Amino acid sequence: MKYYTIISIFVWLLTACNPDSNTNEKRTPSKGIISNQNADSDKRIKNKLLDDLINLIEKANADREKYVKKMEEEPSDQYGMLAVFGSMYWAESPRELISDTSSERSIRYRRHVYSILLNAIETNELKKFSEIRILSIKVLEIFSLFNLFGSTLDDVVVHLYSKKDTLGKLDTSNLKRLKNLFEKLLSIKTIVSKMSKHLLLDYQNNKNSIKTDKTKLGSYVVALSNQIQEKYNEAERLKSEIILIYTL
Repeated sequence: MKYYTIISIFVWLLTACNPDSNTNEKRTPSKGIISNQNADSDKRIKNKLLDDLINLIEKANADREKYVKKMEEEPSDQYGMLAVFGSMYWAESPRELISDTSSERSIRYRRHVYSILLNAIETNELKKFSEIRILSIKVLEIFSLFNLFGSTLDDVVVHLYSKKDTLGKLDTSNLKRLKNLFEKLLSIKTIVSKMSKHLLLDYQNNKNSIKTDKTKLGSYVVALSNQIQEKYNEAERLKSEIILIYTL
């Protein structure tokens, strides 16, 4: 009897020391569970990036369509800028004026300019550029850059909008990079638009006598043109990177 009692106590002690021999196994998730959790997290991140990018693209395309519609409603005085567009013409044959209402490329040119200017100023303020044009022909260089930048943005928006339903084919890293690049491009448009607004305000306030001194106005416009040129060059680099990502 004493022998069996000792055996029972020994078994009880072993059980007390390790009440559940599988405890450690239960507390450690299997590799399969961890893998599934990581996959779900990665999927959520990708879907969020995809949704945000598509929203950006659709918003940018809606903005583009707004100016296409605006051209259909363009008045005969071209929103007060006839004096500006009527003094510009294409270097290539048939060398029509930018104000030409039957020329597709002239219509696009004006649309690009409107899309930049009206991002920061009101329509009734456009006519003030005609006054600046009379005082400084150099301001036409700025409008040429507005056209080039607007064309670059157009190309990117049209390209991305046509591909938006297949963007999910890109991996997460490329989606993130594409979104960042597109946001930078859109931010440049805002910056350039604000530059045009500052030009109007500085002119109206006769800052540094640019309203009363043609020479100073010319210098101001040249400096502004150089700044816009830099932004346009940056936009072109972003465009190249954006197009390249989608062809990877």
